[in-house]
Amino acid sequence: MKILKYLLYTALGLAVLIALLGFFAKKTYHIERSIDIEAPRSMVFEAVSQFKNMEKWSPWTEFDPSMKKTYSGTDGTVGASFTWEGNEDVGSGTQTLQTISPDRIDYRLNISEPFKSDFPVSFLLSGDDKITHVTWTLDPVLPFPINVWAMFTDVDEAMGKDYERGLGNLKKHIDAILHPKYRGFEIVETKRPLMFYLGKREVVDTADIQPYYATNIAKAMEALKKANLKPFGPPSGLYWTWDTTTDMAAAIAIEKEQVFDSLQVFRIDSSQALVINYTGAYGGMAEAHGAMDDYMKKFNLENVPPVMEEYVTAPANEPDTTKWLTRVIYMVKPKTAAAQTKK
Repeated sequence: MKILKYLLYTALGLAVLIALLGFFAKKTYHIERSIDIEAPRSMVFEAVSQFKNMEKWSPWTEFDPSMKKTYSGTDGTVGASFTWEGNEDVGSGTQTLQTISPDRIDYRLNISEPFKSDFPVSFLLSGDDKITHVTWTLDPVLPFPINVWAMFTDVDEAMGKDYERGLGNLKKHIDAILHPKYRGFEIVETKRPLMFYLGKREVVDTADIQPYYATNIAKAMEALKKANLKPFGPPSGLYWTWDTTTDMAAAIAIEKEQVFDSLQVFRIDSSQALVINYTGAYGGMAEAHGAMDDYMKKFNLENVPPVMEEYVTAPANEPDTTKWLTRVIYMVKPKTAAAQTKK
């Protein structure tokens, strides 16, 4: 029976110790994380001031994608609230918008599970039209006995990691809006200047493209060398058609138009263009061209041949195919009404 006494005294002693620790342990903390996002402040403001936008980047959504959500009031205005009920990783509670201005949004977070607490959360925005500095703060109040546990852990690190991940998600969310990807590729619209290319153009079997290109790009390089000229850009493939046979040229950019004995000079007029910086082996480039097709269909654009591939990385100098950079270029113009009808 003595052992039971000792266990009882020990348990009572621990209870008294925990109670004392709870009395002296701090209950309030300040957590703060920041990030710079290359986007106008107005765009970031929309993402952090409306609950339905916040769920697109919230670090807790991924913990429980099936959590129950309820929205009240007019989203993005004072008094609007968001109530959630989820698994043990996200708990349950309500967040209410209290004050809102272009530089600051304040919320009140009322947690029901895994413990009851009530504390403020804020977003502070600063910066210019190009870069927005976002600071996410919270001042949690930890009730007894949670505050005792907090004495033996790094609360800032434990809670702050979710806010770091959330801000990272926010940056990705904004970037996806500003720079949408098609089949995994970012497409940049640009203005191409007037360019001249030296090379040889023929219709070749698609299976013979690689040897045809290698043979004739070498001839173009040799012609430049004899003329004591330097390339004005990377070696390129120019493609007017693509099927079982391909109307193409193996060419190299030159500074100005001039005459060469056995090779042609191609004039590519200034034009609006779409560019994909493709990295990887040449065999995977079909997806980049597919992405161009998707983009042109979406924005009602028409390709102006030739399609160009600039082989920025020379395979002879870089054996790792994952590091090969090819610039895929499509000159484009808006489709005419006749072209749309024909489609």
